[in-house]
Amino acid sequence: MNTPDWPTARGADGQPRRLGVELEFGGLTEDAAAHIIQSVAGGTLGENAHNVWRIDTPDLGRCEVYLDTRFREDVARAAGEGAVDLARLVVPVELVTAPFEPAHLPVLNAVVDALRGAGATGSRQGWLLGFGVHLNVEIAEATPGHLWRIVTAYALLEAELRRSSGIDLSRRVLPFVQPYPDVLIDDLADSEPDSLSALIETYLRHAPTRNHGLDLLPIFAHLAPDAVAGRLTDGTETKPRPAYHFRMPDCRIDEAGWSIFEPWSMWLAVERLAASPELFERLRKDRAEWSGQPALQRGRWSTRVRRLLDAPATEDAR
Repeated sequence: MNTPDWPTARGADGQPRRLGVELEFGGLTEDAAAHIIQSVAGGTLGENAHNVWRIDTPDLGRCEVYLDTRFREDVARAAGEGAVDLARLVVPVELVTAPFEPAHLPVLNAVVDALRGAGATGSRQGWLLGFGVHLNVEIAEATPGHLWRIVTAYALLEAELRRSSGIDLSRRVLPFVQPYPDVLIDDLADSEPDSLSALIETYLRHAPTRNHGLDLLPIFAHLAPDAVAGRLTDGTETKPRPAYHFRMPDCRIDEAGWSIFEPWSMWLAVERLAASPELFERLRKDRAEWSGQPALQRGRWSTRVRRLLDAPATEDAR
């Protein structure tokens, strides 16, 4: 899966778009994981006073590996450093890359394979494990119309993405990545906003939290910081950056055959829909018809999406 499959592989400035990846897993200490990453991706390895390991790699840029530092400091202060080892049972080690071009994803996937071989564990090892995979994908345009098409494409596809990815029932009830509420999907699909402020207001009215599969708050905080300040209901902070924060609540690093290309291909499906005017409009129309039916007659929205995506362009998928 490489840049030719990306509808807008270059941004408005003509430069290749990049993505950063956050990978959360258990089963390994930070130092063990950092040495494995350096052995596969190359580069130089170092550690700072807060047990954050840094690997400056030729393809993935600077990678950082750490246990959640805020959690570590709080636990150590309250219960002693020995309690940090207990925290490893539920708090993941994180691998965070700098933004890199998708052409280098095979290098990251080789890192994933090596971590798996060394005993890294994923989210299915326990009901309460909040391990995930996050993609921070650089935006192609900062225009409200383009951002609206991307977030609406995701909103229309989300139910099918979650179904097809096989998220198990234990993950569905955890608060880490809640699906968009129906009212947000309906409002987004109803009409294109006439300004960035209108898009932000629609989004924040229904999703004033970072706990969604596609989090647009970093982009909004970057483009219009005053519109976002103080609006989040979950007390979290938003780091401004011109990138989509896309995540699904499963990290399956310990499963044979799992690949970093799985979440990447899911994101590409969103961008391909946004770049396909006819299919995009057909899904918007179908959503309006589905929402207008009595709840007991609707059936699953994901089923309608799957039927429409599988249908030839000339066929009425309804």
